Amino acid sequence: MECKFGLRSPARAEIATVLFFDAVNRKSVKRFFFSLLQNNSSNLDMCPDSKCGMERSISRRSLLRILAGVAATPYASRRARAGPHVAASVAVGYDEPGRIISENFIGLSYESAVLASPDYLSPRNLSVMGLFRGLGPGAVLRLGGNTSESTAWRDTDNASVAQTFVITPAAIDALAGLVNALDWWLIYGLNLARGTPEAAAEEAAYVARALGPRLLAFQLGNEPDGFGRWSGVRPQSYDFNAFLAEWRKFYTAIRARLPTVRFAGPDIAAQKWLRPFIEAVGDDLILVTRHYYADGPAGAPHISLARLLSSAPQAKTMLEEMRSIRDSSRLPFRIAETNSIFNEGQPGVSDAFGSALWGVEFMFQVAEAGGDGVNFHTGDAKAYTPIGPGPNGRHIARPLYYGMLMFKEAVRGAAMLPARLVEPGLNMAAYATRADDTLNVCLINKDLERGARVGIEAGRDFASASVHRLAAPSAEAGTEVTFGGAAIDGFGHWSPQSLKTYPWRSDSYVEVPAASAVIVYLSRR
Repeated sequence: MECKFGLRSPARAEIATVLFFDAVNRKSVKRFFFSLLQNNSSNLDMCPDSKCGMERSISRRSLLRILAGVAATPYASRRARAGPHVAASVAVGYDEPGRIISENFIGLSYESAVLASPDYLSPRNLSVMGLFRGLGPGAVLRLGGNTSESTAWRDTDNASVAQTFVITPAAIDALAGLVNALDWWLIYGLNLARGTPEAAAEEAAYVARALGPRLLAFQLGNEPDGFGRWSGVRPQSYDFNAFLAEWRKFYTAIRARLPTVRFAGPDIAAQKWLRPFIEAVGDDLILVTRHYYADGPAGAPHISLARLLSSAPQAKTMLEEMRSIRDSSRLPFRIAETNSIFNEGQPGVSDAFGSALWGVEFMFQVAEAGGDGVNFHTGDAKAYTPIGPGPNGRHIARPLYYGMLMFKEAVRGAAMLPARLVEPGLNMAAYATRADDTLNVCLINKDLERGARVGIEAGRDFASASVHRLAAPSAEAGTEVTFGGAAIDGFGHWSPQSLKTYPWRSDSYVEVPAASAVIVYLSRR
């Protein structure tokens, strides 16, 4: 047993705990220690004289050393919730080559119906544009969804369904202005369900001309594997071969107008059609796309926040198959539409802070599997939307947006490294990235009851540490979310608290309270 300073190891840990939870108020901590000094250390659990051979009192100089050393450790959040803690550790392969994360990884997905209101996806919509900009340059906007089956290009007189969303050149011009101003990319879905090859080619020609190089790809149809099932736009006998024949007709018509335009697909809901689609038309694709929802449908009795936060294994299974498809086809893949609970999300789950923890982990899972990116499905009426309507006609960042922001900060200019978490029975995840001389370790505690004290083993010495915390009053909270100690305003402005730098030692650890996450920035300087 180490008896340095005459303290038993458990007593020293208790002092460290006090610092972790109360060091946000430095004066209180100082008062605590100086009261111990003034009381001649009577409140400390001392090593017995017979075992330590030391004085029962601690010298003022020694105790000040403890204060200086332990207080330099990254503190827990001011909003940390007290409760039981589990010791955990993460081992990082710092010297591994690392996997480069696409600069176009982050993305949003909207229903095509949003284009029926030309002022929404427009530079004139300052609130939405500001929130988009907060996700950084290079992001990907995808348009499609179920309402793409009910769109009509320009001509309302020839609408084939009663409720048609008319897309006009003015809407596309506004969209192009938005995408160009943000330095984003666009995946544009065309109406395969009820459209015609000729109308799709006309619409595609205008979109391609307006977007220019910002057009990443066209997609033909939305979840065609559901055409004969849940969407009911085809007979129940509709199968892959029928879809492929239709896809080729649309593709041929568009290629005749736009010989160099790019395509992504098949934008399906399940895995079954992916491999045959790639085998048939893989040479005509630049990107493989599919959808993924962690659970559903909304309203089902089994839906819960705890279940969402335990869904990582099923995502891993899906992504292992996507990795295999990528490796065999040599085509990148993207989860072009995703969110927590399908059928527009479950209130109290999809719009709760826990969805941010789910979202940031899912993004890391996709990156770890070698995916090209993720597009979270978004819309004002959807419970799971990362951007939703707020007061005074503006929009606000919902909890999921904060998870996206955390991922952006963790991976910016960085390569993903292998990270192995050792945690006894805790619902937790750990990921690591390396940028220059900095190691970023992202710790996501999805446990609703227990916090964690996490040591970091990187096989390298680091001189200092700083942290950004993702926190809220509880996992169920829909408001009062912060990242880096700050909220995001209605124009996407985020002003995190200044990072405080603390000395880091190999035996240091980081507090991660229940239902929270943290990025630890370790620097060798």
